[in-house]
Amino acid sequence: MGTFTLSKTNRLYWLGRYVERAYLAIELMEGAYDTSIDGEPFDFADYCERLNIPADYEGADDFLTKYTFSPKDPNSAATALSRAFDNAIVLRETLGSMTLSYMQMAMNVMGNAGISMAPMLDLQDIRDSLMAFKGCVDDYISDENSRQIIKLGSTVERIDMCLRLEYKLEELPFQFERLSNRIRSSNMRRDGKYLRLLLDLTPSPNPAENKDILLECIENLFPDA
Repeated sequence: MGTFTLSKTNRLYWLGRYVERAYLAIELMEGAYDTSIDGEPFDFADYCERLNIPADYEGADDFLTKYTFSPKDPNSAATALSRAFDNAIVLRETLGSMTLSYMQMAMNVMGNAGISMAPMLDLQDIRDSLMAFKGCVDDYISDENSRQIIKLGSTVERIDMCLRLEYKLEELPFQFERLSNRIRSSNMRRDGKYLRLLLDLTPSPNPAENKDILLECIENLFPDA
């Protein structure tokens, strides 16, 4: 695989991962905001520990604001969205103008959401734009391999975050099946040992018992990423 192709593959894969990371982080923070409104402080320290990120926040409210909206927080939803956008700009010829426009919409809303009078509505608008982006990936990217690599990155990120946070675990068998299908449909180089182990576990992932080995497989499956 040539240097340019490897670079493009990496950008496609991380575009998918960062889009899903931003989407899930926003979804989770919407739930956290609802919890805080009901008077229950969000356990941000546990959240950070599960994701293996620093809990350098002054409290739950500070976490909710910075982790959701701050472009200076390297682990925030805003940062994930910005990194997705950076990859999308480089890949604009592959994505096309319609697909890229939804990423731009999400970025525009995120830029103002932190100071908005209705941030929950803004977050929903961002998620809607990211869902539209995903739809455009299917409808407007003509190259099958490029489509599958973006979706592969998205699926890997969803599995990774859901395993770590024990979130929507009931969806994991479907997500692992989807991952298996997308691995077969793309030309991304994979590690044979971790692929075989993952495929053995896929029919019944059982995250309660296999969380650590599943995460190890996910983290090491694509040596070029």
